[in-house]
Amino acid sequence: MRLIGVFFLMLFSLSAQAAEFEIFQSGYQPLKLAWLVDGQGVDAASIKSIHNIVRNDLQSSRSFVVLNPFSYLADIKQVRKDPDYADWRIIGTDILAVVHLKKQGKHWNAYIEVHDPFRNKLLSKTTLSYTSKSVRPLAHYIANRIYRAATGIPGYFDSHILYVSKHGRRADLIYQDQDGANRQTVGKNFRLLLSPDLSPDNTLVALNTYVGNHPRLETFDLTTGKRRVFGDFQGLNSTPAWSPDGRFIAATLSFTGNPEIHLFDTKTRKWRQLTHHKGIDTSPSWSPDGKYIAFTSDRSGSPQIFTMRISDRHIERISSTGPYNTSPAWSPTGERIAFIALQNWQYALTTMRADGSDVRYLVTGGEVDSPAWSPNAQMLLFSRTIKGVRRVYRVPSWGGKAEVVSKGDEDASDPVWSR
Repeated sequence: MRLIGVFFLMLFSLSAQAAEFEIFQSGYQPLKLAWLVDGQGVDAASIKSIHNIVRNDLQSSRSFVVLNPFSYLADIKQVRKDPDYADWRIIGTDILAVVHLKKQGKHWNAYIEVHDPFRNKLLSKTTLSYTSKSVRPLAHYIANRIYRAATGIPGYFDSHILYVSKHGRRADLIYQDQDGANRQTVGKNFRLLLSPDLSPDNTLVALNTYVGNHPRLETFDLTTGKRRVFGDFQGLNSTPAWSPDGRFIAATLSFTGNPEIHLFDTKTRKWRQLTHHKGIDTSPSWSPDGKYIAFTSDRSGSPQIFTMRISDRHIERISSTGPYNTSPAWSPTGERIAFIALQNWQYALTTMRADGSDVRYLVTGGEVDSPAWSPNAQMLLFSRTIKGVRRVYRVPSWGGKAEVVSKGDEDASDPVWSR
């Protein structure tokens, strides 16, 4: 949760009428996928595990729906030898993916073919080499190859998710695969842990924690567990955000008299102030080229989204729809910015183009907070509180039903996706 958002709410008065968000639906129809795998020197359990992981990855992306294998009119040996696309068009197959595995010791080779039966075309033919005891990473890499061949967009299935799990007055950092596997508690018993952000190399977490009642900024090393303070000023020390090159961390400090965006140089370990305004400036988020920062400010009279060009500190307001817009998160492709809109006491997970146009409300209901993009900008994480229970969810960036990714019995918030 962005702590400064609570401060904004105390300053901003809204009526209690029902909001009418028009939830965006793109009309996108998932591709119908036929997915087959076999192996040489590979045990049946490993083949089944890889098949299931790839299927679940691709279906969870909402870009695919996997066809029932009982509908297939040809087996994998026939397809590998000479695929008859007519057999696959009959059952409506948009994408046909075939993988042949070979294993020697710990070394794997995956021979991957992706076909488009309706265009009578082989889209991709690649070989993936991999060495490990675990088949999970290999399956995620295969899913990435299929996803990219079919959509032209990089996959994200080997990525990870970080979020905050609160218990009583303490909080832990949870780290897991994007599909929920390999869940680990990587940092324990923080005091009021807020706004974690992963470094570009996914080794360090910048975060806002507390010592007593005083907030401070720290980095946390995921490998060693080492913590290092980099912001411990009087007043607020909050909302850290790594620059795309890992050199800087933008954050909110208020020791100058009111909350402003400042920049921390991780090499020189020196700070410099970016914004200078009597209003509240907070929640920075970097553009993927590192040339701009999006942030929230009430300088126009109510909380809205602004962008700053770093080179000359030129500032523009980009949000124009609704009385309250906060918590910007710039997409990895640079095209859109996710944020939280509030109208008449109802929240919505929202996106817009980087110039403020084409506003899309994706999710409403409950208290929605903390948007975070998948590495390929096709999915969004967020936290939501419904009837006093806070969980982490994800939803396609083009809209659809949100699904829970945190454990059902924990207070989960502040999600981050690995880069």
